[in-house]
Amino acid sequence: MKRATYILSFCFWLSLLNCQLSAAQDVQRFAERQIIGTARYVGMGGAMTAIGGDPSAVIDNPAGLGLYRRSEIALTIDETINRTQQVGSEDTYQRARFAAPHVSAIWAWGNPMKQSGMIYNNFMFSVNRLANFNRDVVVSGRGMGMAETICQKTNGLAEEYLYDKPWDDIEIGWLSILGYEGYLIDPHVDSLASNLFEKYAWMPAIDFTDGTLSVSESGTYDQYTLSWASNISNQWYIGMSLNIPTLSYTKHVSHRETDRINSAELKSMYHLSGLGVSGSIGLIYRPIQALRIGASFETPTMMSLSMQTEGDMYSTLAPEDILTPESGIISTEMVAPLRTSVSVAGQLGNIGLLALQYDYAHSSEMEDVHTLRVGAEAQVSRGLFINAGYVYESSFLQEDPIWMLGYNEIRTDMDYRYTPQTQYASVGLGYRSNVVVAQLAYQYRWQTLHQYASECQLLPMEIDTRTHRIVATLAWRFSDRAQMAYDNGVEQYTYIEPRRKDLTQIRKY
Repeated sequence: MKRATYILSFCFWLSLLNCQLSAAQDVQRFAERQIIGTARYVGMGGAMTAIGGDPSAVIDNPAGLGLYRRSEIALTIDETINRTQQVGSEDTYQRARFAAPHVSAIWAWGNPMKQSGMIYNNFMFSVNRLANFNRDVVVSGRGMGMAETICQKTNGLAEEYLYDKPWDDIEIGWLSILGYEGYLIDPHVDSLASNLFEKYAWMPAIDFTDGTLSVSESGTYDQYTLSWASNISNQWYIGMSLNIPTLSYTKHVSHRETDRINSAELKSMYHLSGLGVSGSIGLIYRPIQALRIGASFETPTMMSLSMQTEGDMYSTLAPEDILTPESGIISTEMVAPLRTSVSVAGQLGNIGLLALQYDYAHSSEMEDVHTLRVGAEAQVSRGLFINAGYVYESSFLQEDPIWMLGYNEIRTDMDYRYTPQTQYASVGLGYRSNVVVAQLAYQYRWQTLHQYASECQLLPMEIDTRTHRIVATLAWRFSDRAQMAYDNGVEQYTYIEPRRKDLTQIRKY
């Protein structure tokens, strides 16, 4: 096999921007936020917009930072196992990943003995993982339609335009070139046709019977956050954050089809990386000691993206293997959805608390996404807690298949996927004191994917996806002289800190 390397001008690649990164599947890479963070956050299903007091809760509502009375550093590690299985198949594919999805440093500055005004002004820097893309998907079936899809992308092109591998022609997609050079498609000319698509039609040169689609995904979506929040009279908590998300996503796709004699395999690589910025504001209001109401708003994320792609065709009908040139780097910009969140949390006597949260994401390029989160926590003994959570999330895209490649697209990864819904269930155990926080959590995430191997596949193949995540968090808290005096004079720990405390017993210093 001989590989040709093509060096194309930067201006040429810029001319392709309008057809490369405008599809909704690219927006979805950084639109979907998984429930990832500290063990308490994961254990409660992320239903902490109204609760706060946890570094990962600041992702949804920066006002939660205002509930801190001590400086703190925290580290979270997790082990994630993704398992996929085609419905009706006995083969299971598994991918495991160990990571540190959260690290944070909080500086709490204020006077705990104050009763009104700005009691605390707190600052935090954190790194949070928003999504983990590591997953393998393999499906098999009949009539997967690789050649038929290539014909659709080629209709309207005269055969002479495909001679000599015209990679640099921005009007010709790379799938068309690969299909033509791989002898998978044949021209059909109708000189009497009224338009180009009817005049220059293309037909599959071979009728493949069986096929296999293999997709290997890797990468992460992380966010660097700088936050500020204030505690006003132990009743109002306000906060804001500056968010810098980073995206790194790689996908390798193998589309193989066969009959009794011949076979063809299309291999594709697609890499997407990006850097963005967004801002968020939030509020928590405590009208009475046992009730909290929270709300937050996050601006649309402005993302600068870079894309690389290449495709290879291996066909028994062709005299040689065909490989596309390296795409170089294509840069463009996108806008991720704006997000709003509202939540209410109530204390159940001295037993625990219950939180209900609704999240809404809106984008012009996708369907509105609705997420419901429920979290509960109970105090087993002094400082020892158990929690549980459930999450239901609607789909970002409401149509099958999830997307389609453009007519003159240089991308060749025929991977069409639709996720009707996503659900989470979680449990956790934690110990919290004035000095140390230690927590563990287990999360179970399940989806049923509708997978299409090509645009011409009539019925989707269903894939059961199961994700198991084990999370551990360790945090160390620091107290200044004022806080130590406060701790000596009042209860060392309260479940939900009361709006006011009797400070008559606090010694002066």
